[in-house]
Amino acid sequence: MPSFTYANAYLNSIATPAAPLTGTWYGQLMGPEFVFDPDTMDTRASVTSGEITPVGSYAAGGKAVAVTIATASAIVTTTIAQTQWSGANITGAQGMLIYYRPTGSIPSEQYILGWNNFGSPQNHVGGIFRVEAVSFDAAFLGGGAHTVPTATLTAIFNEQLILSTATVYAMLLTASYTPNVAHSFRSSLTAFEVSAAGYTAGGIVCQLTINRDDTANKTIIKFNGPIFPAATYTAQYVAFYQRLGGASSADRVILIMNFGAPYSSGGNVFAVGDNTIEISALTS
Repeated sequence: MPSFTYANAYLNSIATPAAPLTGTWYGQLMGPEFVFDPDTMDTRASVTSGEITPVGSYAAGGKAVAVTIATASAIVTTTIAQTQWSGANITGAQGMLIYYRPTGSIPSEQYILGWNNFGSPQNHVGGIFRVEAVSFDAAFLGGGAHTVPTATLTAIFNEQLILSTATVYAMLLTASYTPNVAHSFRSSLTAFEVSAAGYTAGGIVCQLTINRDDTANKTIIKFNGPIFPAATYTAQYVAFYQRLGGASSADRVILIMNFGAPYSSGGNVFAVGDNTIEISALTS
């Protein structure tokens, strides 16, 4: 049965500028002896054998494949388009390795997205060898305490938002705010921000820590708990956003966390615990 397995390096690259889905991607056909390891096969430099023998129109390294991103109903769908080779006597193709291949790159710079396993070796003598399109979905899976705007998911996947380099701030919101996945920018939140002497509008800097966990096949983005200076106010939400230094309409909201009830600072410092986003590997 066909299946698709993400490379852990790709999951980590979603939070970094390493391999944008909007870049150039290739599909390389591999034989039945090839075994994909998502933990260790980070780039094409780690794949030292297993490609089918180049023949006819099939050249070593494969060919460019079209990768597209679409968002609907809070689900981000990435699709690798149908790929085909004409007039190639291809035999024993077990699957297709998808990897990032920017112009002028070398194998150690060519991050692997994943492995499209056909389920069994495929052969074709002459004519057209066709690999059908494959799609995989991403969605925020979490409880009622956390909200990630839908547009933010898209921005993370197409790397309009690069978490590893973003300047992230945390701001506090009152109980009058209602979380909404359509609240993609800070301008949707400013009317609900707490206000008090000692509290700075727009909040404070929040440091992020990004860790790759090969054992659990996921990347963990941790928002290290911000501590707000002493002031007197009542807050029910903390919103983490990318601060660009200009208009609030340009500052992208990343995550909103509900404390569950209004909490008063009582004139003291207000400490918010760590919050995390996990980018997990899926197999389809």
